[in-house]
Order: sequence, then C-alpha cells, then structure tokens
Amino acid sequence: MDDFFHRQLAARETRRPRGASAEQSGGNAEPRCRPPRRRAAADGWCGGFGGRVVRSGAGWVVAAALAVGVAVWGGTRPLRYEVEGVSMAPGLLPGDVVVMAPRPAVTGRRDPRRFERWLLAPPGGAAAIKRVVGLPGEVISLVDGDLAIDGRIVVTPPRILAQTAVILPAPVALDAASPVADRCRRSVASRVVLDDVDFAPDERRMLLPVHDVGLAAMVRAHGDPAAPPRLRARVGPVVVTWRLTSSGAFAAVAGRLDGQFVAACWEVSADECRRTGTDEPLPPGIPADWQVVRPWPVTAAETDDPRAAACGVWIGDAATPERGDADHDSDPRAGEIMSWTLWRDVLHRPAADGRDEWRLGRDEYFVLGDFPSGSRDSRHWGPLGRGALKGVETPSSRD
Repeated sequence: MDDFFHRQLAARETRRPRGASAEQSGGNAEPRCRPPRRRAAADGWCGGFGGRVVRSGAGWVVAAALAVGVAVWGGTRPLRYEVEGVSMAPGLLPGDVVVMAPRPAVTGRRDPRRFERWLLAPPGGAAAIKRVVGLPGEVISLVDGDLAIDGRIVVTPPRILAQTAVILPAPVALDAASPVADRCRRSVASRVVLDDVDFAPDERRMLLPVHDVGLAAMVRAHGDPAAPPRLRARVGPVVVTWRLTSSGAFAAVAGRLDGQFVAACWEVSADECRRTGTDEPLPPGIPADWQVVRPWPVTAAETDDPRAAACGVWIGDAATPERGDADHDSDPRAGEIMSWTLWRDVLHRPAADGRDEWRLGRDEYFVLGDFPSGSRDSRHWGPLGRGALKGVETPSSRD
C-alpha cells in the first residue's frame, strides 16, 4: 500500500496557486483570469482580499458586486468558484475550485445545515465561502477554543474534521525500510502543540496551545480470522481497541476533540488505498459518525499543563491483554502499521474586540472560517440573514 500521509503532504505542497493573489504577495497583484471559474474570497483580518468573478470569454476580472451575484445565482447551473485566501484552510487553499449549487435552482428553499460550506454575500464585501455553525434562535459561544451551542460544546463530526484538521509536523509516516518488528507499534510523547500553520507563514499573531489532538493511522492486518488481530490506539490516558475481523487494510482515527475522546475504525477498499493527491489530512472513507464518544478525563494537573496528550498506535495478536500500553510488543505477523500521522483541531478565537457570544434571531445564521486567525466572518459582521447565503457546496465538488 502506498504511504497515504506521505502522498497527502506531497499533494498539499503542490496545491499552491499558480497566480499569486494580493494576500500571498502582500501587495495588490491581480490574480490570473481562468474562465469560466468564479473566485470566492477567503478574507483575512486586514481585508483587501475580496472575491472576484471571472466572466467566461471576456478575459477580464470584475468585482463580485451583489447585483452581478444575484443575476448569476438565479441560474440553474452549478457555479464553479476558485478560492482566494486562506480563511477556509486547510480544507480549501488558494487555487482550489469548489462547485456551489445555486439557490433556489438546486438547494430550493431548504435551510442551511450546520457545518455546511456556503457561498455568501457578506455585508459590504465580495463573495466569500464560509462554514455555517449557528442556526436561527441559537446562542453561539466560543469557549476555550471550542464551539458551543446554547451552552453545550458541539463535537465535530468525523467528515468535518477531515476538512478542518491540521497535520502536525511529526511524525509523518513510518520508514518503509524499517524492520517489521518496529512497524507494529508507534508512539509520541506529550508535547506542546500550538495553533501554528504552514499555509500562512507571513501571519503575525500570538500562538496559543491546543489540547485537542489525536492520531490517524492506516494498517494492514495479516491475522487469522479465527484469531483476529487487535488494533489499539492510545491518546493520553484513554485506550481504545478494535478487533480486525478480516485481512486487509484498515484506517483508524482517535483523539481528544471538543471535550470528548472520540474514535473510529473502518476498512479501506483497494480503490481508496490507491487514491493519490488527496487533500484530506485523515484517511479516505472516513465514516459519518464516531464509533466512540466519551468524556475526556481531565485531571487537575492537566488544567495548567500546556502539553497535548501523548499518542500511540499498535497492532498485535488477540492474546495481548485488553488494557495496557499501546506500545506493547507483539507478534508482527498479526499486521503492520503502513502510515500514521498526528492532527490537531481548530482553535476558535473570539472576535477582535473580545466578544465570544452571539444570540441569533429567527432568520439569522452564524458563519465562521476554518482558519480563525485568517478569517473575516460573523465574529466581525455579526449574524447573517438567510438572504445572504446564496449557494451550498455540492458533495465531492472539489477539483
């Protein structure tokens, strides 16, 4: 099996825009025209990164004024937008193309749903793509980096985490030349993880510690179905174990997320194993729901400790005790770890003025960028009316 995470990082390195935007160059460089795609902004703190619409056949770029947007959005054909800026990174980077279903041709009159990415007409700005997090009548608050709805922390679903998680720099994957005995177990000690990113190297801000971290791994099971091997993951004090009931490739994700310990394991098809150039930090085929969700056991010492939890993954035979160290040695004939990585969650930041709570009206929605430090969103504009949400991203729309 190819090294999924190595290919993922290589693909991310190639996803730099071929024409630098003003945000990247630090000036007012005009982006290239690429008909018939339309550009949607991912605004920064300082503004100036407004979206533009590229008109097919005209060879020129015009500001995405609301009047033009109304005419375009009223059509029946899905619209292709090229992303500018990094407010929706890492899931959407400059140069990426998304397909938006226009309203009402495709989306009809249905209301936006939580965690969907929508094309917006924000107040006084150009077209932008943001994620809907708050629905009408709710109270939205940002608590210690987490999103809370009506006072309760919302746990990010697996497929949304696949769009928003940031890969930590090490470890990336196992060395394919390493001994098999060393490839049935991997771990990393607790460490300080900050909300730093590599896709915005010129941004200047105070970095904050992130506690929501986890691991993702792809393994190959070699065990006998009569005595299936076990895949075990450990994040801090929590250990989860799965029995792999067939030979072949499996993927697993586990970690601390939004005040909970979450985990999922699934079989990976041959086609998914061969996928190349993926843009997701987590393995392909991730399920819609977590298999394990239970409160994270916060200790008194952890409250003042900036370090994120230690992580480990292990595959071995079924004779090993159910509980214990995830690095426990076992028979490597049970299976091997093909690749693994560490990830961290989004750390939501309050508005620039310190505000961290908003009460939504009967027809209002709250939208956020996936990269809080580089996004201009409802923390600045306030809640948006339904009329400002113009189109929803279609499934599998990415180029």
